[in-house]
Amino acid sequence: VGTGRQKVGAGTRNRGFRTQNLRRSQQDSDEDSEEGSEGGEGRLSPPSDPALAQARQVRAGLRALELKLEALEQQQELVLGCPLPTQELQQDLQRLRDETQELTREIRAGLRGLEPAKEDEENRNSIGARVRRTQHGVLSQQFWGVTGRLQAAQARYRQRSLERVRRQLHI
Repeated sequence: VGTGRQKVGAGTRNRGFRTQNLRRSQQDSDEDSEEGSEGGEGRLSPPSDPALAQARQVRAGLRALELKLEALEQQQELVLGCPLPTQELQQDLQRLRDETQELTREIRAGLRGLEPAKEDEENRNSIGARVRRTQHGVLSQQFWGVTGRLQAAQARYRQRSLERVRRQLHI
């Protein structure tokens, strides 16, 4: 019975040793790949691919739009929380609305630029066409999710503003 336990323990030690070796070799290969990554070897698309650069711009725009959405929601709550909102609060809210609309237009234009071109449709299996299709699809879904949240926030604000006006007229 004692020898069986030693074998299990020895196997566990060997597995631990092997795991450490695998981790070391993985780290070494990661370092090697970082050194050689500037040439773009082993990549499907070069890092300077215009489609990927455009996708990065759209992603940055989406992040900015989400931040503007949060700021807009906070400003709407602030305006609705005041019995008589000041002109400055109303102007800030309108400025945020205008900024979100402009950002939405820019993102939409970026997404149009990412749409697969006619020549990509002819060569559907090319790497460039697949990258464009994938990036366009993923970013479009994210865009529609954020714009849906934006429209819902604006609808909530309109509804609550109407309720507020009705209460004021009732009094």
